[in-house]
Formats: sequence, structure tokens, C-alpha cells
Amino acid sequence: MKTVNLHILILIFLGNLLLPAGVYAEQLVIDGDRQFEFGRELMHDGKYEPAVKEFERFTHFFPDDRRVPSARYLTGVCYLRQGRYKDARQVFTEIFSSNPDGEFAGKSVFMMGETYYEEGFPEKAEYFFSEAAKKYPSSDLKNAAFYRLGWARMREHRWKEASEEFGRVEKGSSLYDSAQALAKQSLKGELLPSKDPVTAGVMAGVVPGLGHVYLSRYKDAAVAFLLNGLFIWATVESFQQDHNVLGGILAFFELGWYAGNIYSAVNGAHKYNRKVRDDFSKSFRDRLDLRILTSRKGPEGVLLTFQF
Repeated sequence: MKTVNLHILILIFLGNLLLPAGVYAEQLVIDGDRQFEFGRELMHDGKYEPAVKEFERFTHFFPDDRRVPSARYLTGVCYLRQGRYKDARQVFTEIFSSNPDGEFAGKSVFMMGETYYEEGFPEKAEYFFSEAAKKYPSSDLKNAAFYRLGWARMREHRWKEASEEFGRVEKGSSLYDSAQALAKQSLKGELLPSKDPVTAGVMAGVVPGLGHVYLSRYKDAAVAFLLNGLFIWATVESFQQDHNVLGGILAFFELGWYAGNIYSAVNGAHKYNRKVRDDFSKSFRDRLDLRILTSRKGPEGVLLTFQF
């Protein structure tokens, strides 16, 4: 009986080997159009890491597709949205270097500027925005570059130059109305109240606490005046009573309090000015939508089929 069962198992095994491969085959179809659009949908849903993987898969399976540069560009945009600025710049640099006259060259130059702008380096960003506007004067790109240049100038508190950049945005652009309003409002930055750090420091040096009065920080002024006053009084008393060692120790500490009083006044003036400018800038709304630089247009795709 065992021999019969063994023979049956052997026959079944041999039969499976002789069956056509298609009997158990499953098909995995990779559609170029669907693959590319799937990456886009993930990106626009804010799922940037999965989107990057889908774009990379697209470029791997369809290396000759005309949308490969677009997939690479959108990969850089995803990195930008994730705050991976260095990775984004590397992608945009590669796109520009491989084809300086290509469809995505100008956009990549702009996006390199955007990585620096969002990272907090407006002075570096300005170079790329200027280059994008000068060398790649397509309507959307040029106006976006002028608009972003205005914001970069505002971040550096160069109010008049910011107004001029906003004024260069062309009528008919989706950014025009916002740019016109910002061109007028940014000029008000030159009229913002400010405190002179040198004045604050000198006043604090003349009378401890007086620099803080200049900054309207009256509690800090009272603390600085009383603390320094007490240490100066104690130091003088110690020397007058021939307690030279104690007087030296107290003088050493007083020197620290006195210097700290001056530093605090100077630093307070800088903080005051920075807060006034930041609050002023935050009252404006940035209307730039980077989706205008991520068009959905593209050529037809192809299919790849794999069998297992």
C-alpha cells in the first residue's frame, strides 16, 4: 500500500513538472501611466517618502520614458517638502547639469533657490531666483522668481528692494494682486520703530539699568540697578575697612554683573528690533503655490509585463 502511494506521489510530481508554465503563472503588469500618476497622487496627498519610491521605481522600469526627467524633478520636490534640503539640491543640480536647456532646467534652478529660502538662507536663495528669472523667462517661472525674490529681500529687511521685486511681477499672473499689495506694504518696513543697540549699551554703562529703561524693560532695569548698586557699595565698604581680599572678590563679581548689564541691554535692543520686523513680516501672506511648477502634462506611457 505504501509502495502504491509513493508511486502516485511521484507521478503527481512529474506531472506538475510537465505542465505548461502558464498554468500556475501570475502576471504583474506595470503600467507606466499608472505608475507615474500613482507617484503624483502620493505626492499631492503629502505622502512624500512613498512618492519618492514610486518615482524611483518608474525611472527604473521605464528609463527611456520621456517623463523620467519629470519623475526626477518631482523626487526633488518631495525631498524639499520633507525638509531634506541637501538631497533636494543634489537632485535639482543633477537635472540642471545633465540638460541646462531642458524643460526642467529653469524649474530646477528656481527650486535650488527655494531649498535655501526654506532652510533660512535668503542671501543664497536670491542668486538662484535671479538666475531663474534672467535665463529662463517663462511667464510662470519668471513671476514666481520675482515674487520669491521680494520675500527673500523682506527676510533680510531690505524693504525698498523687496518692494521693487514685487513690482516686477507681471499683470495677468496669479501672483499679481498679492505682489502689488506686498509692494506697497513692504515699504512700511522702513518706518518700523527700532532701538539703537549702541545707545542701549552706553546708557547701561553710564548707569546700570538705564539701558533697560531705554528698552522699556523696567523690571530688568530695577534688578540691574539694585544688584550693581549693592555690589558697588559692598566693594567700597570692604576696601574702606581694609578688607582687601573681600573687596577684591566683590569687585570681581561686580565686574561680571556690570558687564552682564551692558550685554543684556545691547542684546535686548537687537531682540526688540528683530521681534518688530518678524511681527511685521508675519502679517503678510505668502501666495506662492509651488504646484504651478509641477504641471501634470506628459506624454503617453507604455506597459511592462512580468510573469512568475
